Amino acid sequence: MVTSVKGLSTAIKDVARFREIVAILVKHGFGAFATRMHLTDTVGIKNLMAYTDENDQLYTMAQRIRMAFEELGPTFVKLGQILSTRGDLLPADIIEELQHLQDNVPVLSIAEVTRQVERELGCAIQDVFAEFDETPLASASIAQVHKAKLLHETADVVVKVQRPNILVRLDSDLNILHFLARQAEKNVPDLAMMDPIGVITEFDAAMRKELNFDNERRNIAQFQRNFHDVEGISVPRVYDKVCTSQMLVMDFIHGVKITKAQSTYGIDPYDLAPRMMQALFQMILVDGFFHGDMHPGNVLVREDGETFLIDFGLVGRLTHAQREQILDILVGVSQQDYQLVARVFFELGSKMPGVSYDYNRFEQDVVNIMENHVAGRTLEEIEVGAFFSELVTGATFHQIKMPTNFTMVFKALVTAEGIGKSMVPNVNFIESAEPYVKQLMLERYSPKRLMKESVDMIQALSRSMRLWPGLSAQLMRDISEGRLQTRVVVKDLDSMIQENKKTRTVYTQSFLFGALAVGGSLALDAPGTQLFGMNAVSFFMFLAAAGLGLKLLPFWFKSK
Repeated sequence: MVTSVKGLSTAIKDVARFREIVAILVKHGFGAFATRMHLTDTVGIKNLMAYTDENDQLYTMAQRIRMAFEELGPTFVKLGQILSTRGDLLPADIIEELQHLQDNVPVLSIAEVTRQVERELGCAIQDVFAEFDETPLASASIAQVHKAKLLHETADVVVKVQRPNILVRLDSDLNILHFLARQAEKNVPDLAMMDPIGVITEFDAAMRKELNFDNERRNIAQFQRNFHDVEGISVPRVYDKVCTSQMLVMDFIHGVKITKAQSTYGIDPYDLAPRMMQALFQMILVDGFFHGDMHPGNVLVREDGETFLIDFGLVGRLTHAQREQILDILVGVSQQDYQLVARVFFELGSKMPGVSYDYNRFEQDVVNIMENHVAGRTLEEIEVGAFFSELVTGATFHQIKMPTNFTMVFKALVTAEGIGKSMVPNVNFIESAEPYVKQLMLERYSPKRLMKESVDMIQALSRSMRLWPGLSAQLMRDISEGRLQTRVVVKDLDSMIQENKKTRTVYTQSFLFGALAVGGSLALDAPGTQLFGMNAVSFFMFLAAAGLGLKLLPFWFKSK
């Protein structure tokens, strides 16, 4: 355990930044938490009250978490935004508060932006751009966005420029976050159940991927291919020749947020809301490649009604098997098949080693959730977002961890449903999915699909049969040459042996009791000496049986 600044310096790269982080946590009322993690002693913070903001008692814990993340800076803001998708890890009030996280970053000056653009282009900015607005359209933790116009092009473009030297601070913060995750697993059992090391490892990989704009460029290209033939949904064009790993140039969309399309352009929301839902189900059920942050600012509508998706830094992927599981859940909801939904949810979650799972109890909890949200309601009355959120929370209660991409799917469904219902209160979420569900169910049970699965099964069996002679021969050689060793560990073996001996004794005595009782009955009418009105042999046999019976009585009652 790290207990001093000297020891800390070998564990993390930036002790000064670490001390700043601990001080901010204490300031926002998390001094007890920092102490449990052995952070305050490590950096020499003794008087916690000197660092605590008295006004923090006016805020809820969820609000204080959000304010602490905002003060901690861009890396922690991004972490909070990703955690806001993890309903399997955090309670609803914290999730909701983290969704309001704002980047408190200074705006880059035009001189700084120009230097960064020219560094990426390898030439003067005017050699590529005919116009470049000095005022940014947006300024976030990773990049700043400016409107511009390329030479020899008529269309307006947006230029997304990465902040200079952002990787230096990111490296420092990620190093500290890995350290904090290890401390949490060691010292705070409640947090250890949330797998903080795994969460930060995933976050580290996601951040490094997001910082390479080539990944976002590939994501855009994939979405363009997927929506090429989908009417009413488009993706901005990217100008590859002037893009780099730290700069993106794409079409500027002259439009508004989808939630403002009716008031700005008079577009019927009953056309827009189902279209957005259908785009989401296309991504999830058909493509297995979906937008991970579909808030209203990332869904723009042009005056002609064309809907554009933008900002593809965060995306999710689903395997074919995972898409099938989501399909089954939607079928189960629409048909109110409680057992199907319970089974699929139980199967798709990761199980913790050493935990004994009670499936019957899990199924009953799912049934209760479905009765609260689904039973007796029409499809348009079902609040799918709230239903999925409660299912994820229920799975967490049973120590079943949802895969990260599934929590992203559920967040996307919740967000889309929220947008849709804000535009059209009675929008039918399940009805929007129906065409995709029907098509996929037809494909699932099509002769071609069934034939393919049968062939795959036969091929797998054939491979196993071909391997078996060699494996069985090797197994026999290992046995004959003494190389095969088995180890059986039985807990409380001695007590089990004693219990077994006791059980055999009881069985033997019970058999003897029965023999005495039957023998005494058969001897009742036999000639000979009489005692108490019965044959003497019968009397003594009954007497012995009675004594034996009294001795066995406690064991018989115990076995009931």
